[in-house]
Amino acid sequence: MAVVKSKQQEVQKFQTIDGLHVTLIKKPGYHQLLGALSTKFGSLITAFRDGQNEEVVIPAGTAHFLEHKLFDKEAGDALLRFTELGADANAFTGPNQTTYYFTATNQLAENLTWLLTFVQKPYFTEAKVSRERGIIEEEIKLYQDDPAWQLYQGILGLLYPKSPLSLDIAGTAESLQAISADLLYQIHAVFYQPENLELTVVGDFDFEQVHQLVDQVQTEVALPKSAISLPNVTLLEQSNFDRKLPVKVSVPKAAYGLRLPTRPSTLTATDRVSETLLGELTLDLIFGDQTTWFQEKYQEGIFGDDFDYEYTNLPDYHYLTFFVDGQHQAEAQKAIIDRLAEAQNVLKVAEAEFVRLKKAMAGQMLASQNSPERLGLDEDLILYGLSLFDKISLTTRFNLEDVLASGKRLFEGGRLSRLILEK
Repeated sequence: MAVVKSKQQEVQKFQTIDGLHVTLIKKPGYHQLLGALSTKFGSLITAFRDGQNEEVVIPAGTAHFLEHKLFDKEAGDALLRFTELGADANAFTGPNQTTYYFTATNQLAENLTWLLTFVQKPYFTEAKVSRERGIIEEEIKLYQDDPAWQLYQGILGLLYPKSPLSLDIAGTAESLQAISADLLYQIHAVFYQPENLELTVVGDFDFEQVHQLVDQVQTEVALPKSAISLPNVTLLEQSNFDRKLPVKVSVPKAAYGLRLPTRPSTLTATDRVSETLLGELTLDLIFGDQTTWFQEKYQEGIFGDDFDYEYTNLPDYHYLTFFVDGQHQAEAQKAIIDRLAEAQNVLKVAEAEFVRLKKAMAGQMLASQNSPERLGLDEDLILYGLSLFDKISLTTRFNLEDVLASGKRLFEGGRLSRLILEK
């Protein structure tokens, strides 16, 4: 068992005999409790090999569909049991994981037992699956008309055409037809086995009692182990770099993207998280609203308060995105391209600003440790086993040379893509 202590919290990590990964974060004096159970199965996994080494195709939207159906038990909605126990519960599906969680102020043992049980003991029928198709189809129709959704999915489709990333997490009306109860059982057996699950518990509790409870529940659940074999992801080259969509919007909305070389698959978890944190810091140094560059463009009316940017570093996908509203999209595109070209020179003389932003980043993460949700639902903890405490430690060790190396990864080479929504 690994143990990490600080004044604000104590963290214990262990693995149960059946392989479940557990992180216990004790926050003395806290009244709120959080339990989160996550599987490393999200929308980007679109196939796997079964026990006979046959490839099984996973239709788009399956991870999200499975998330919905796990709450639907033979005896009724699993959420009702959490309500009876005085807890609020929810779930979400992302590109790389699906997470189920509850928050409560008491009855930790009962809520934790129910969380572990309902997620690991599925109940699917064809009738229930058929009903869910209709529900999700309506959900898809609702947000397909949302300009923000069109913008985000559109730029991903430009950067990575016909890839899992370009497909909506909820799938399509067509892909939902390929989801069956048998397929859900098959996928659950592979991706919801304990070795692929991460449990996080946050609050003021007794370590030994929670440890014993988790061991006991896992013994009772007793799920079999099976190998997880995923085929290699083959990505198409980008061929289209500019697209316009006729959409009813009051002002044009645009997303700009830069597809970057994929990072090595040999990157350790710590290296990938470190690169991501550095990338975010580097982007802030170049495009942040504190820069003279942004303030000038803001005064010129090229950018507004809505200007935003993101850095994404995933095993098969590595890219930058920028989001701009306004009438001056040609000027915005030129401003971003010019700024990318001068970025390395800007970074070389940004020592003072780097120190300030690094402290601010560490400070924000430190403040986040007061939020059970931020602690327990942290994607880096779920996917890579690195907590906010670990990330603060990484951040404080960054230097300007690290930022310059990050700049080379982010800003040198590539062609900026644009997706624009306008009447």
